[in-house]
Amino acid sequence: MSTFTPNQWTLDPAARPDQLSSAVLHSLSRPIAGRIVWGPLKSFILGALTFGILPLIAWPKKFGRFVVAEQQQLWHLVEWLRIRTGDEEAARLRDSVRDTGAIPTLWIVPIVMLAILALNFFPWLDVSGLFLQRLFFATYDIGLRHPDTIFSNRWHSGFFPNLRLYGIWTICLSVGYASHWLHVRQHAADVNRLLGQLNVIFVRQNLPPVRISGPGIGLRPLWVVAAVVGASCGVWWAIPAALAGGVHQRYILRNSNRIRSELAQRVSTLLHQNRPPMNVPTPHGFRVVCRNEMCAHSMPPGAAFCPRCGTRVPPKVGAVA
Repeated sequence: MSTFTPNQWTLDPAARPDQLSSAVLHSLSRPIAGRIVWGPLKSFILGALTFGILPLIAWPKKFGRFVVAEQQQLWHLVEWLRIRTGDEEAARLRDSVRDTGAIPTLWIVPIVMLAILALNFFPWLDVSGLFLQRLFFATYDIGLRHPDTIFSNRWHSGFFPNLRLYGIWTICLSVGYASHWLHVRQHAADVNRLLGQLNVIFVRQNLPPVRISGPGIGLRPLWVVAAVVGASCGVWWAIPAALAGGVHQRYILRNSNRIRSELAQRVSTLLHQNRPPMNVPTPHGFRVVCRNEMCAHSMPPGAAFCPRCGTRVPPKVGAVA
């Protein structure tokens, strides 16, 4: 008689779901959660009420959280490409994704500018109510430009101290907002440089390259209106603030969403090119349904006809916005 030795082999199904591919595809295909953008109206109102301080505190903090989330998604994409394609370029890119953030000094500049403002205004801090008046004069030069106003006496009685505070306030806020503008621009340039290296891998995989574009300099209509209104009131730091806010909003709501959506399309195409195709659920934004209201059946990518009712799929339905 022969002996029989049982084994512990586990037979996996042929259509085993790929959890890593699904996580990469779904994370890239949806916007990064959180209130990470202020519109021009909200920024204008809160900036006017807080003498320009609150946006300078909130914008870098919100953009920093966005950069961390975006870096995580890009790192997971590069790691997935390394595992999926075995490309040596992907292995090198994995270590360079962390460099897509701005240099540390750009994060510190707004804080330093606010600290300088606090040190210059601390000697004027008293309980007589003149502190808020001086803060108002330092932000808006109404008394300087219109000596016939009700504020003229207070302004001209302390003309030189007020003028000095006005200059310090304008310079510090302008430098702080300019640093945030530079921060967003540098991050966008780093991401575009990474995309250029990713496009080399996509071309090797017979995929179209991702379109590279910058966020501009921030000349958006509503932001320009806010800058003009602020400058007319003597708030010259409103100009760099409007440019910084416009670049911030455009990159997050348009450039980053478009880039990550196109990257998700490349991931989806690679998965469907695999034989047998990977069992990865299609993200909601990529799903194509039959235009027949009585059918509304979900169709596979590239289908020309509905598999249930036979309705023809127009070419524009298959495109991803």
